Amino acid sequence: MKQFISHFIGVLLLILSVSSCVKDTDFDQFDQTLLTPVVDLNLIFWEVQAPSFNDTSGNLPLGFVRDTTEIRFLDDPDTQESVVRADFLFEFENTSDADYDLVIDFVSLSGQVTYTLQTTIEAGTLNTPWQQTILDEIMAPEVNAITQAGLIAISATAQGTPPDQGNLKMKSKVRFYLEISGQ
Repeated sequence: MKQFISHFIGVLLLILSVSSCVKDTDFDQFDQTLLTPVVDLNLIFWEVQAPSFNDTSGNLPLGFVRDTTEIRFLDDPDTQESVVRADFLFEFENTSDADYDLVIDFVSLSGQVTYTLQTTIEAGTLNTPWQQTILDEIMAPEVNAITQAGLIAISATAQGTPPDQGNLKMKSKVRFYLEISGQ
């Protein structure tokens, strides 16, 4: 009989403690919750050898190269609306003896340029490459132009005579700051 009473009291205490924990919980407070995740992504790694700036027949210098890459990581409209800031880090290395005008266009799937970054990459040499880093911080509301892009188009134009040796390298990363409300 003592064992029955002790089990009964134990079960009763367990039920009371569980009900008391749940009783004071206000699930309506979830609407006031704000999540602030940070998402880091490698974006583009790009390398162009200097001879690419010359015509394949070797007769005429082209003077420029262009590459387009699809970036469909923000397709969801809710995700697009949640982005409040984007930090783009671009790192360049030039081992050719030419300066380059570089244009990075963020392009919507309909072909409209939504955001552009332009810079000049100075000449380097094979032994002492020119290195340059650009941090582009884009805050709301301008960041909305980035979230609408589905492509990145990179154009490099050699200033003067296109080089015949060396490389132009680029690597980039992006960090997105989001705010997701419980509403």
